[in-house]
Amino acid sequence: MVFNQHISKVARATKSWLQPDNYDLKNAIERTVDEGLFSLEDIKFQIRTLKQKVDSGQVEEWAKRAELSESKNALDQKVLCLHAGNLPLVGFQDALGTILSGADYYGKLSNKDPYLMSSFLEKLMEFKFQNQVQYSTEISAFKYLEADKVLFAGSEESVEPVKEKLFKLNAVTEETEFVIRTAKFSMAYLDNENPETLRDMIEAVFRYGGKGCRSVAVIVSPYSLSKLKCHFTDYVEEFWLKNSQHKKPKGNLAYQFAFNKAIERDQAWLDDFLVQETDEFPDQEFTLNWVQGDHQKLKELYQKFGDAVQSIYRTGENIEGIKTEFLSLAQTPDLWWEPDGVSIL
Repeated sequence: MVFNQHISKVARATKSWLQPDNYDLKNAIERTVDEGLFSLEDIKFQIRTLKQKVDSGQVEEWAKRAELSESKNALDQKVLCLHAGNLPLVGFQDALGTILSGADYYGKLSNKDPYLMSSFLEKLMEFKFQNQVQYSTEISAFKYLEADKVLFAGSEESVEPVKEKLFKLNAVTEETEFVIRTAKFSMAYLDNENPETLRDMIEAVFRYGGKGCRSVAVIVSPYSLSKLKCHFTDYVEEFWLKNSQHKKPKGNLAYQFAFNKAIERDQAWLDDFLVQETDEFPDQEFTLNWVQGDHQKLKELYQKFGDAVQSIYRTGENIEGIKTEFLSLAQTPDLWWEPDGVSIL
């Protein structure tokens, strides 16, 4: 394999999959929407984001940054990717990175997102790569695989049961390396109320209904919630007019609202989402915790929440002593972003 040619071929295959005239992708989108798995707006947002990254040469740039070459690659490695299904195409980066590395890709697709991912993998197989591309929605399909590596994203509680199942199937061995990502949410520091900043923040919080480890669940700001509440909710309504929330919260959100009211905690009830002023761990879906504080408070919470935090976003200058990303990239990360701080390649 001439590895530069392999990299170019991966880029071509991915671009081909993202072409507007790709009937298979259109069909996958329609089936996903018809079965109520994800909203059309969220799928279109994800597809547009990926197309912009791929068309700008990020596949080739990712390979360059990882220094992939004839002598540095993952040829003959078997990589089993256990894909989550909480967001549309959430497993795309793992699949693309595995194929790009030269490794044999084996993907266990989620039943919550089978069609979009399989349309991508089918397109890759059309290009007949030297490395294997196989997938299934059934974990039993990987019996006796004896994978060299496993990429897994999920909750800490699910790690051991998943490992136990893989060992029973002989899908892995004692030598298999597990790359496990368990971050739950991201945080942001809001230091201004400019319209562009607030729109970026709303996108970071409310896209995909707040699901996903890159979604913001905690805002730290010098401003109190009461000061920005009306301004903030105006932008939420603007966002929801174009991007209605696909999943709705269960009854426990109303109980949380009642509890907050009883203890006189400031909050904003948005019917399908709750914004509350608290520095507690954000353990409920469809909630945003607002904390009035400075950079020091942000650092304290980051230390307190630990590995549950995926990323910290900033709207202005760097925050000393802490790694941050631009808020505008929260839901549109580059292909080479590092889940849980670990590079795929």
